[in-house]
Amino acid sequence: MAVDLLPTQVSESVTFWDVAVLFSKDEWSHLDSAQRSLYREVMIENYSNLVLLGISVSTPELICQLQQGEDPCMARRGYPPDCLGE
Repeated sequence: MAVDLLPTQVSESVTFWDVAVLFSKDEWSHLDSAQRSLYREVMIENYSNLVLLGISVSTPELICQLQQGEDPCMARRGYPPDCLGE
């Protein structure tokens, strides 16, 4: 007998912040350049996937900063208040 593990309908929409991985300034400082690059790639890909699914409407400041090569922990706006772990 087959068991349905996935619901046929999604009751809630996923947001970018549901799938975002956020680092404190201290945590970010411990990542090497390869880890930071991987983080940028994964976060941008996650956001792009949400856009393709029609879930995300506006581009979070975090994504804009990552696309411009900026460190995400330096952002001020566009983050949930507790996302920087400060």
